[in-house]
Amino acid sequence: MEKSTFIDVDQVSSQKQDIIFYDCRYRLTEPEWGRKQYLDSHIPGAFYMDLNGDLSSPVSENGGRHPLPDLDKFSKKLADTGLGPGKLAICYDDNLSGAARLWFLLNYLGHHDAVILNGGFDAWKSGGKPVSKEIPVPKEKGTFRMNIDQKRIVPMETVKKSIGKAQIIDVREEIRYLGKAEPIDKKAGRIPGAINLPYNELMNGAFLKPKKELEKILGTVDNHAILYCGSGVTSCIPYAVLKMFGKEPLLYLGSFSDWISYEENKVDTGNPS
Repeated sequence: MEKSTFIDVDQVSSQKQDIIFYDCRYRLTEPEWGRKQYLDSHIPGAFYMDLNGDLSSPVSENGGRHPLPDLDKFSKKLADTGLGPGKLAICYDDNLSGAARLWFLLNYLGHHDAVILNGGFDAWKSGGKPVSKEIPVPKEKGTFRMNIDQKRIVPMETVKKSIGKAQIIDVREEIRYLGKAEPIDKKAGRIPGAINLPYNELMNGAFLKPKKELEKILGTVDNHAILYCGSGVTSCIPYAVLKMFGKEPLLYLGSFSDWISYEENKVDTGNPS
């Protein structure tokens, strides 16, 4: 299990390890928005991680809207920022999801010294912490090495075989789960048999809800539940929260956008029977 998952702004200064910050702000509908925000103001020393360019690979016929990045290129980028053993990666954004995506990828590649900044950049600023426009230069090249943990993710075929046998959780908003609206993907609905646990029910803005509330919301989640969202980004939030509580969830990284890329896959809509 990870040493930790989330960190509050007032806990950052007490960390004993060398810290590297990563800014993961993004908007799905505005690909350059996050980078512009970063250039305008970011945590001093933070490196920008682009959702599409760094945390994903180009979209193809299958794999969903945010496939795994090219892991060799991604590992080199991390090493170029100075990341390596003993360095603590603090991932932040403004809604937890981009930061959670990077946190997930780091742990998937074997770097467990990684946390998500609770409250994100706004919490950092409101806490009176400094910000900067300066683009950082790494102090030294890191020694990041991949040690991939394939047990964290499941492919589409495993999800298909798990229907009716394992807990499959759709973490998108209820309106998308029910198929009443689909603002992004070409089909509306859900994977058959999936239950709904919207990721935003775990949050107050960019902050996690109190622990007791989270325990109540997540109390019915099985230890090896399969999580999915639209493209494997927002589902990283409940994944990280479940890991915080000692559970071992599985992530269908391609998520619903991958599922519907296979014409033979069925989709359910409406209220579950």
